[in-house]
Amino acid sequence: PKKPNSALHKVDRVRLTSGFEITAYIPGIGHNLQEHYALLVREGRIKDLPG
Repeated sequence: PKKPNSALHKVDRVRLTSGFEITAYIPGIGHNLQEHYALLVREGRIKDLPG
């Protein structure tokens, strides 16, 4: 894309068991995540994400 922030990002709002709500990156090609799925979240930064 011409503009650096115009890509379709694979991110989602995730609520942790501690009650915090974060924006998490979803790696890989495609995903089948649905509501109430259990996820493993790791700490780190991804370049060029919204928020």
